[in-house]
Amino acid sequence: MAKLARVDPSVVSRIINDDTALLIKDETRKRVLEAIKELNYRPNANARSLRKRKTMMLGMVIPDFLNPVYGEIIRGAELQASTEGYHLMVCSINKDSKCNYLSLLREGRIDGLMVASSEFEDSSISELEKENMPFILVNRLTLSMHDYVIADDTYGAKLAVNHLIDLGHTQIGHLSGPLFTGTGTERFQGYRAALKESGIDFFPSYLHETGYTVESGYEGMMKLLELPDPPTAVFAANVLSSIGAIQAIKVKGLTVPDDISVVGVHDVFFASMIDPALTTVKMPLFEMGIEAVKSLIKKLNGEQTGVSVRIPGAELIVRKSTSVPPTKSIGGYYERTGKASK
Repeated sequence: MAKLARVDPSVVSRIINDDTALLIKDETRKRVLEAIKELNYRPNANARSLRKRKTMMLGMVIPDFLNPVYGEIIRGAELQASTEGYHLMVCSINKDSKCNYLSLLREGRIDGLMVASSEFEDSSISELEKENMPFILVNRLTLSMHDYVIADDTYGAKLAVNHLIDLGHTQIGHLSGPLFTGTGTERFQGYRAALKESGIDFFPSYLHETGYTVESGYEGMMKLLELPDPPTAVFAANVLSSIGAIQAIKVKGLTVPDDISVVGVHDVFFASMIDPALTTVKMPLFEMGIEAVKSLIKKLNGEQTGVSVRIPGAELIVRKSTSVPPTKSIGGYYERTGKASK
């Protein structure tokens, strides 16, 4: 190639690797690029990564590949990684996973790690911080870690609860996420804030903590239905727990939304296919994946030391699972106004 372009091999190398340390005439650069095209040259990715001391590979840890919420985050991250010249490797953290994500980072087999799982222990995060490893949190928070990319979960929760309040509900239950996680806590705070701003009392019995799964949503809803005065509406902090809640309501011989309204977080592809179609809060998951890769690469390039990004853009998607309160509650304690006789 150097012979065809009539230049020294070092000049070819500098042009291929975008080395700006040496000024190269436009005419010379043009000859080299034409030679590259004529010879159909493709750089050796392995050799190139060795020279740069980079693998050009980013890692992402998610809870489970069966969780549909993470598909959009991965899709956004993969698109941005490709745009930046990187590949994306995704590992799940479930009990059957063989992926040792910490070793991948420590041994230099990936350049940086995105942690998008609440099951990734805080102690492991602390280890990575102490070792000054390049990583950021995605869709989660911890008290000690300040490098993160998240959505505005508090605002999203308020959208959901205010929708129920606008329909006339005042007895609103909450199937929260794990309250030791940032997303679970922030959605709970949004739920409390919406009630308070509307002058509605918060009843601790209307709160049930779930694990963001169909099973835990089912169990939590069953607990709410066993109350002497069950809620007329439920805000579930996750689409999977929403499905579990609807299943529990049906098992009890009740209907959604005639007896109980249900709204959940995350507008995944099948939300409109549930019976009844689920009212949801659409969070900017795709954008979160894009921003996570951008922020991580900035850290890798030394352009940014701290990453604290909160992405706006939650949107309420109203479907068939929410309506005005029923005339009477399951226990017959209140009128259509939704005011309890407690």
